[in-house]
Amino acid sequence: MKPFIIIVALLIAAVLGWYIFNYYQSSNSKPVVVNTKTTDTMVIVRDSIINAGVYDSIPSGFYQGMLPCKNCDGIQRTILFTDNGHYKMEELNWGKGTPAKAVEGTWEKEKEKGHFRLYENDKPIAEYRLSKDSLINTESYGAQIPDSLSHQYALFRKNTAPENASWKKRRSEGVEILGTGGDPYWSVEIDKDKYILFKAPAIQRPVIVPIEKPQPTKDSLVYSINTDGGNLLKVSIAPGFCTDGLSDHIYEYRMSVTYKGQMYKGCAVSLDKETIGGK
Repeated sequence: MKPFIIIVALLIAAVLGWYIFNYYQSSNSKPVVVNTKTTDTMVIVRDSIINAGVYDSIPSGFYQGMLPCKNCDGIQRTILFTDNGHYKMEELNWGKGTPAKAVEGTWEKEKEKGHFRLYENDKPIAEYRLSKDSLINTESYGAQIPDSLSHQYALFRKNTAPENASWKKRRSEGVEILGTGGDPYWSVEIDKDKYILFKAPAIQRPVIVPIEKPQPTKDSLVYSINTDGGNLLKVSIAPGFCTDGLSDHIYEYRMSVTYKGQMYKGCAVSLDKETIGGK
């Protein structure tokens, strides 16, 4: 009888041991639950930026990011890099209602791999490190930015408004400037030798007026033309980075249209690649 009891006890112990072993194995193999609070997310972003590889290339196109600000909701910095070693930078203080600050200058590569420097009036103002689709600000006006804060000064690659088949068709027909915006959707076509065409949902038929010489202002180009019905159509175009609200693309010009007491705001593109607004 005793051997039977011993065997049963051993079997029970073996079964319990097997269950305990599998319990701990399954517990240890559970996926890690990541806390998705903002602070933890910022740590992940920070670490990925600090540990990202450096690319020995040159920046091109648009880069944009939100920088910290002591007396506003954030500074939106947008930089356009051109192939000829020039750049345009715009900084907009969110929550202050002030115009964007625009800066133009040149940039050149540094000796250190993936690093390059921005100049304004031949004076260095910033140094960046190119890391895949992002730019890491490592120095600003002579002050070094530590790696622990680099995630707060990162700019990310943005899409330039692409030239499409419609643009090519309009250009072949003589249209030099296109404007568009949303909420509600509207559009403008300008043939600088013939006409301006304006479309909007609130207007039953497109407004077409013969072209007149625009009036340049300090920072824009303004067309003010009366229609046959005596209504004033005013189209203003100004240099400045812009998103149309319909896509994630960035344009180089802003456009506003005023017609019958309503103002429409959006973006514009120069199809003939000539500079608009004397900039």
